[in-house]
Amino acid sequence: MVKKMHKNVSKQEEQEKIHYALPVKRALGRILIDGAFIDSKALDAALTEQMRTNKLLGDILLDIGAIDRVELDAVLMVQRDFSTIEDAVHTAAGVRRMLGELLMSARRITQSQLNTALDEQKKSGEKLGEVLVRLGFLNQRELDITLSFQSRLGEGRGPSCLSLGELLVSAGYITLEHLNDALYRQRGSNKKLGEVLVEAGHAQQNHIEHGLRIQEKLVAAALIAALSLAPVSEATATQSSTQAMSTQIQVTARVLARASMQVLRQPAELVVTDADIRRGYLDVNAGSLVEIKNNSRAGIFMTFETRGLPFKEALVSGIGREVSLGPNGGIITHHITGTSIVALNYRFIFDKSSQAGTYAWPLLLSVSPVE
Repeated sequence: MVKKMHKNVSKQEEQEKIHYALPVKRALGRILIDGAFIDSKALDAALTEQMRTNKLLGDILLDIGAIDRVELDAVLMVQRDFSTIEDAVHTAAGVRRMLGELLMSARRITQSQLNTALDEQKKSGEKLGEVLVRLGFLNQRELDITLSFQSRLGEGRGPSCLSLGELLVSAGYITLEHLNDALYRQRGSNKKLGEVLVEAGHAQQNHIEHGLRIQEKLVAAALIAALSLAPVSEATATQSSTQAMSTQIQVTARVLARASMQVLRQPAELVVTDADIRRGYLDVNAGSLVEIKNNSRAGIFMTFETRGLPFKEALVSGIGREVSLGPNGGIITHHITGTSIVALNYRFIFDKSSQAGTYAWPLLLSVSPVE
């Protein structure tokens, strides 16, 4: 037997019942333009051809010679990481860069605006970011995002899919074993990773230079993605909720445990590239966006059934912890009550039988209450 009490429900309490997430997959063409991999003319031609043939955009761009395979694979690898501001910021990698240089690379300010702000900074003694905001060249939210992005630049600032090593593995220029060996050799040497790889005979200098060019383009595209998502984030944060109800009702009843789930967004297919196979795993950010309703205080069981894609292990996060599923799936518990919208992230770790290709989405999810 349980007692249900409905009192004044505050706005904050209502917001705590439903947790919103807005993962949006960044369009391939948008990343290619933002990173200056292709120009708008090539994209328009490819999109026209795609409407006629229904071929994949990347394949069309390869056919017309607008991009090479290495660059396309690199963009496809990180496409899933440009879906939210937080994810895009966490991809930051490469050499430390000045604030003005970063904003110009993201095409957020012009050289003329930067010069004006620098002149004003000399007079006022303010920080450059403060001057840019005061002059109206960008807003405070954009400044905060860019500063957060900037703080992650530099050697050893944390893992990133845009780190040079990851990009070189994706390109097939080096193996994971080469990368791990080079990282070990690099410790305490004050040498750049590219230098160590070349000295060890693991990579050629032209491969390092190509990897650095790809990194520079993708870093610019990542910051552009983060800044472009700022208005969406603010709109979600300020979304109003309904006014609180002031009625009070006290009842005593037996409530049957119930749990249900609705898939709001999930890809029907999963594309595995040769670069993913070489790397050994595939990350899918916010692969499943689901609404879960549950009235059991003990939580829910989440059952994952597998199909199609052979993998050795699947790591699932987005529920407050990371859990591991075997090749046959599994059941996990999650302490959640009320209504929640959950974004699940996946890392599929491949086995020797895994091959590149297009697969049906490999995990079927269902929920049931813990009684």
